[in-house]
Amino acid sequence: MQAKQYWHVWARVIAAAALFGVGHGARAQEAPKVAAAPQEPAGLEEIVVTAQKRSENIQDVPIAITAVTAQTLETRGITEIAQLSNLAPNVTLDASTPFSGSDTVLAAYIRGIGQNDFAFNQDPGVGVYVDGVYLARSVGANTTMLDVDRIEILKGPQGTLFGRNTIGGAISIVTREPGKEFMFRGDATTGSYNRMDVKATMDLPITDTVLTTLSFDTLKREGFQKRIPFTATNVADETLGNPLAYIPDCGPVGARCPYTTDPTTAFPAAGYKNFGAQGGQDQWNLRGKLVARPIESLKVTVTGDYTHVAEESTANTLLSVNSVVSATALGGLYNACLRGFAGPNIFGAPCGPRGGLSPTPSPYGPIPGLGGVNDDGNPYNNYLPFDNRFVPPNIDTTYATGNNFSQLSNWGVAATLEWTLNDHYTVKSISAYRQLHWDTGLDQDGSPDAMLEPSFDMVQHEFSEELNVNGKAFDDRLNFVAGAYYFREAGHLHDFVTFPAGLLMIDGPNDLQTDAKALYVHVNFNVTDKLVLTGGLRYTREHKLFEGFQHDDNGLTYKGAECFPPASVPAALPNGAPNAAGINCQTILGFPSATQPYRFYPPGVNRLDFRNTSPMAGLDYHITGDVMAYITYSKGYKSGNWTTRLSSPNPTYNPSLHFSPEYATTEEVGIKSQWLDRRLRANLAVFNTGYSNIQLNSQQGISPTLVNAGDARINGAELETDMLLGGGLSFTTGIGFMHAYYTRLNNVEDNGLPVSIGSCPERTSDPNRTCFLPLTPRWKVSVGPQYLIPLPGDRALQFNADWTYTSQMATDFGNTQLLMRGGVNIVNASATFKTGGDHWEIVLGGTNITDARYIVVGQNQGGIAQISGTYDAPREWYATVRFIPGSGGK
Repeated sequence: MQAKQYWHVWARVIAAAALFGVGHGARAQEAPKVAAAPQEPAGLEEIVVTAQKRSENIQDVPIAITAVTAQTLETRGITEIAQLSNLAPNVTLDASTPFSGSDTVLAAYIRGIGQNDFAFNQDPGVGVYVDGVYLARSVGANTTMLDVDRIEILKGPQGTLFGRNTIGGAISIVTREPGKEFMFRGDATTGSYNRMDVKATMDLPITDTVLTTLSFDTLKREGFQKRIPFTATNVADETLGNPLAYIPDCGPVGARCPYTTDPTTAFPAAGYKNFGAQGGQDQWNLRGKLVARPIESLKVTVTGDYTHVAEESTANTLLSVNSVVSATALGGLYNACLRGFAGPNIFGAPCGPRGGLSPTPSPYGPIPGLGGVNDDGNPYNNYLPFDNRFVPPNIDTTYATGNNFSQLSNWGVAATLEWTLNDHYTVKSISAYRQLHWDTGLDQDGSPDAMLEPSFDMVQHEFSEELNVNGKAFDDRLNFVAGAYYFREAGHLHDFVTFPAGLLMIDGPNDLQTDAKALYVHVNFNVTDKLVLTGGLRYTREHKLFEGFQHDDNGLTYKGAECFPPASVPAALPNGAPNAAGINCQTILGFPSATQPYRFYPPGVNRLDFRNTSPMAGLDYHITGDVMAYITYSKGYKSGNWTTRLSSPNPTYNPSLHFSPEYATTEEVGIKSQWLDRRLRANLAVFNTGYSNIQLNSQQGISPTLVNAGDARINGAELETDMLLGGGLSFTTGIGFMHAYYTRLNNVEDNGLPVSIGSCPERTSDPNRTCFLPLTPRWKVSVGPQYLIPLPGDRALQFNADWTYTSQMATDFGNTQLLMRGGVNIVNASATFKTGGDHWEIVLGGTNITDARYIVVGQNQGGIAQISGTYDAPREWYATVRFIPGSGGK
C-alpha cells in the first residue's frame, strides 16, 4: 500500500481524532455552565428569509417558500440537497440524471418544471444559489449540507430577482455566519454499507471585527449494488426469444461456455476505473468564511469552498432487452456479426476491424473485427450475444464489468461587500469565481460486453458579478432593490459513448460559452398599513457560442453504406446513377469537414443571442397581524442552446441543430397565517402555470436529443403547516397537488414512436390522463412528527419521524412503463439522546425503513433496444455521535 494512494483515509482518521479531541478541549477551556432542562417553546420560531434580497419574516413574503433550518437538517439526518425532496410539496429532487452515472448531479423539478440532464448545453430549470452565487451546472449542484444555516426553496418563476433559468423556482442555500467566540462542534456517523461520515466546524475569531469559520466533512460508504460474475451456458434459441442466442460449438444445451470480451481500455473513455460495487459514496468537502468590518458601515465577507469526489458510479440495473426490436438496431447488428447472418458484405464493413481509422487514425484501434467469430469452431473466442440473459437476478446486482466511477473537483471563491450608506440605503456587491472538473463512467448495459458504456469529461468555469442597491423611501412605505448582473461561463463537455462492442464509438468534444447581462428592479409599496403592491422587472441579454466536434472513431456511417474509406470514389451514387463527377464517399454521405472526414458537425463557431424581459406583479393584504393573503403574476424563461448529441453527419448548420427558449407564466393566490398564539403556522398556495416550448429529451434512434416538445398547463396547490401540540409533541405537514397536462405536442418521436396527445393514454397506466410530464407527480404528502421528552439531569430524549407519499410519476418523456415510478411511501425515523449543557448527542436512525424501492432515473435506449434504470437505496441504519457546545440540551 502506498501512502500517497490513501492519504484521504488518513485525513479521515485525523479529522475524527480532532473532532473528539478538540471537542473535549473546547469544553475544558470554558467555565462550567448550569444547563437548563429543555423547555417547550411558547410559540413557533420566526423564520427569516432573503427571498426578496433582504431579510424578512417568511410570513410577510408573498412567495410560496419551503424553508428548512439547520436544526431540521440535523434532526432529519439530511446530508445533501436531493434529500430535501421528502420535505417539500410539489418538489422533486433526484441525485443523478439518466446515464450520468454520478450522484453529484442534481435533477431538480419544482411544480413540474426543471431539467433532467447534465449536458453542458442544457441549462437547469431550477436555479441553485449558495450565499447568492449561482451554480450554473447541474453537475456538482447536489451539494452537501456543510455548515448551512438554512435553505429556502422558492416556488414558481423567479425571473425578476434571480434571473434566467429559474423558470421553475430557485433553491437558495445560506451558510452560517461565524460567531464572536471560539467554538467547535462536530459529529461522526457510522451505518449500513460501512458508512463513515465525519463533520467538524470551528469558529476562529481573529479580532472583534474579523471573524472566521472553517468547516470540513467527509462522506464514505460502500455501494449497495454488487457486481457479480456472469456464467454463460448454452441457451436454446427459444429460451430468450432471440434467434441469435445460441452459442455454437459449446456442447449440449445447458453446458457452461467459455466466452471472451474486449478489454475496457479498447474503447475511448473519460477514464478507466472499476469498483466491485455501485451506488457508493466517497467525498470530502471544505468550506471557509471570513467576515470583517473595517468600518461600522462596511461588511466584507469572503468565502471559499472545495469538493473532492472519487467514488463508484450510481447503481444501474438492466431491466429489459427487446430482442425483436434489437434485430433492427445496433444490438441486432452486433448479434448478426457474431453469427455471420448478415451476409458477406457486412464482414468487410461494420463487422470488420473497429477503430484504427485513416487518414485520422484513432488512438484506440485497430481492434479485431467481429465478423463470424462464433462460427470458427473455437469455443474459447466466443462473444456473448446481447439479450435478456443479462437481466440480473435482483435489482441490487449486476453483471457489469465496464467503467464504474464518478470523479469531481469543484471549488469556488466569492467576495461580498455590504455598504450601509445610511438608514435607508445599502449597496451590495457579490463577486464570484467557480471551477469544476468532472469525469464519470457508467456500464449501462449491465453485461460483460461493452454494449452501452457512456463516460463524460466536463471542464467548466464561471464568473459572476451582482451589484444592487436596497433601499427605502416615502417614509419607509416603499422598499426596493435595483441591480445589475453579469455572468460568464465557458468550458467543454467531451462525450465518449461505446455502442455495441465499438461498432459505433461516439467521440464528442464540444466547446461552449455563455455571456449574460441583466438589469432588474423589484419594489414593494405599502399603500396602507395592510395593503402592499409588489412589482418587478428584469431585462436579460445572452450571447452563446458553440462548436461541436462530435465524430465516430469507427466510421460506422461509411461502413454501413458500403462506402469506405472516406476518400474512396464509388462507381455509382446511392440512387444507382453513375458517379460521373467522381464524388468521394465523404461528400456523398454529407460529412461536412474536408480535413476531418469522421466529424458530424460543420466546422466553425456557432452563435445564438437571446433577449428576455421577465415581469412580476402582486398584491398582498394583511388581514390581521398573523394572516396575510396575496396574489401574484410572474414570468420566467430558460434560454435555448444547441443539440450536441449527433450520431450522423450534418452537411451544413441548420435550425434543427438548436432549440428555442422555454417560458412559464404563473398566476398564484396564497394565504400565510399563524394561529393559536402562533403555535400553528399554515401556508396555502394555489397556482396556474402556462408552460411553453418545453425542452425535453426525446430518444431519437441512438441519440437522446433535446427538443422543444410542446406546451403544457400545470394547475396545483400546496399546503404546509407547522404545529406545536404541547407536551413535547410537534408536527410538520406538507400536501402538494398538481394536474399537469400537455396542451400541444410537436411532431416528435420517441424511440421511433410518434408522441402526440392522442397516443399518450396508451403510454400510462391511467387511461384518463394524457402523458405525464417527467418527474411531476399528482400528489405528494408528508408528515413529520417530533416528540421531545425531558429527562432528569437536564437531559432529553427526542424522537423524529418522516413519512412521505408520492404518487406515480414518469421519469422520461416517453413514459416508458418499466421506468414509471410507482406510488411510493418513504419512512425515515431517528431517536436522539441529549446530555444537556455543553453536551453530546447520540442518534440512532433509519432511512427508507419500509425498504421501498423505486426507479430514480433511467433510459429507454432504442438504438440498443435496452431499458436500464437506477433504483433508490434500500433500507439503511445509522448512528451518530455529536458534540454541541453550550446548547443547554436544546
